[in-house]
Amino acid sequence: MTSAPMSAPTSTLRWLQWLASCAAIAGAALIGPLLGTPVARSQKSEAPEVATQESQPAFKIQAQRNLVVIRAAVRDAKGRAVGNLRKEDFRVTDNGKPQEVTQFSVERPIITPLAEAKPAVPEGPPEAGEAPKVLPGAVPQRFLMLFFDDLNTAFGDLAQGRDAADRFLASTQVATDRVGIFTASGQNTVEFTEDRAKLREALLKLRANSRTNPRTECPEISDYQADRIVHLEDRQALDVGIDEAIRRCNDDPRVAEQYVRAQAQKMLDQYEFQAQLVLQNLENAVRRLAGAPGQRNLILVSAGFLPLGLRFKVGEVVDRALRSNVVISSLDPKGLAVLLREADASQKYIPGGQLSGMIHTLDLARELAASEIMVQLAQETGGEFFHNSNDLDAGFRKVATTPEVYYILAFSPQNLKYDGRFHNLRVSLAVKKDITIQARRGYFAPKQLVDADQQAKEEIETAAFSRDELGELPAEIHTRYFKTANNDATLSVLAHVGMRSVRFRKEEDRNSNKLIVATVLFDRDGNYVAGTQKTVELRLRDATLEEIVAQGITVKTDFTIKPGTYLVREVIRDSEGGQLSGLNTTVEIPY
Repeated sequence: MTSAPMSAPTSTLRWLQWLASCAAIAGAALIGPLLGTPVARSQKSEAPEVATQESQPAFKIQAQRNLVVIRAAVRDAKGRAVGNLRKEDFRVTDNGKPQEVTQFSVERPIITPLAEAKPAVPEGPPEAGEAPKVLPGAVPQRFLMLFFDDLNTAFGDLAQGRDAADRFLASTQVATDRVGIFTASGQNTVEFTEDRAKLREALLKLRANSRTNPRTECPEISDYQADRIVHLEDRQALDVGIDEAIRRCNDDPRVAEQYVRAQAQKMLDQYEFQAQLVLQNLENAVRRLAGAPGQRNLILVSAGFLPLGLRFKVGEVVDRALRSNVVISSLDPKGLAVLLREADASQKYIPGGQLSGMIHTLDLARELAASEIMVQLAQETGGEFFHNSNDLDAGFRKVATTPEVYYILAFSPQNLKYDGRFHNLRVSLAVKKDITIQARRGYFAPKQLVDADQQAKEEIETAAFSRDELGELPAEIHTRYFKTANNDATLSVLAHVGMRSVRFRKEEDRNSNKLIVATVLFDRDGNYVAGTQKTVELRLRDATLEEIVAQGITVKTDFTIKPGTYLVREVIRDSEGGQLSGLNTTVEIPY
């Protein structure tokens, strides 16, 4: 049975969960021979005992669900990571109410080769020199995404960050690292690669691509000032704009206020559109990074920006990163900030008297507000924030390094209202110690309930793009290949699932369950190549159930691919017990 390749996934962790839920349907062609006579008898009855279906994943992933994930980094008074804590050591409150931690794990982001990788076995006599080899080190272990905010960063600052990134990449020649480049504008992107020359070429093409240019407007109104005028009726922010309109723009004092209010609304609309574009492309970068089968780090290079009315979107980015095991760090490339307009020769308007103090206050408040989103993304996902320093080389080294250990905590809020409101989180230790905890500060409640099928898809997707070995269901993975005339190869992946621990639901004279089997291929750079999802629906009579429990089930998936080195990821989930298994192997098909 030849499986149709899937379209490229947008999210790694949830896609594996979704893939495992569909694998159950697609195994029919292999289960028939395994079940033998009982299956043949079932074909004459009204409902077959085994039905299979293969389908394409829809990758419409939602960030809201009734499970709150927290990544916590704990450090002692000397800044060293604390790695010996247990679940009972932590206390979590949601809007001041204590919560029960239902999931807990300790994460140590140490790069290690794949364990017990199994080679593909050629079908039939191998050609001379074609004996497959296991290359556990050939599959990348760490994926680094450089995300340049070319919409909110001036060209000079962007160039400083670009050059520092180039030096950083030149000094990190690790064979198991892959680097990709994304931008807020969506231009000059590069998929994950080990080709440093290709990355350097992309860096040199980076340009500021702001959709708004307040300095071409008169009066010049910042995003922060526009927000204060339009949404908060801030009289000081309005007076600064009126003064500039009269003194620099030569506006009629009698209509200056009306004009400034209209200009503030116009600029705010442009700023909000630009902020939405930045956050959408940042989420896309997290989605893409989530599809990488290894350690995942994203470095946001930005001078900072205001999310304005998009705080909920920021929460979605954080939530997606946490669920996809992506650590976001942020770096401000402008170095030591000069906030006094008098020190900036490019400034066209410098007010005097009392207004001078007002505009200094606005500039400082804007800088703090623009940095807040950088702090939030880093703090809540386990990353670092580097700013207010000209040593950008040290900055890149810092933000590219993750703590030695994280704690993953998750809980399901009780009586949660699906109203989209923000909830404050607090993570502490039961015993007071001289420590600091870096963790998520809050989350937005979902706006709608996620059903069981969607939850299963997300669990499978999450597992599919992870390298974690999961063994709730006993399973084995085997691979074979044969070459075709046009220098392609057919790779067969066989997943054998033991059924002794699987529960079935009794429905009249049938025993029901579903197996979802997801099979994904990644190339040597960790980029998605192909995948299928199969759902095997079991409605077994008692006699057939005995045979299935004794023999297990084997599901076969075929891929037509070019020779090369691949990582194969197999995820299996049953619908009744929700048991999940994930297996890895690397295969090399010689040219």
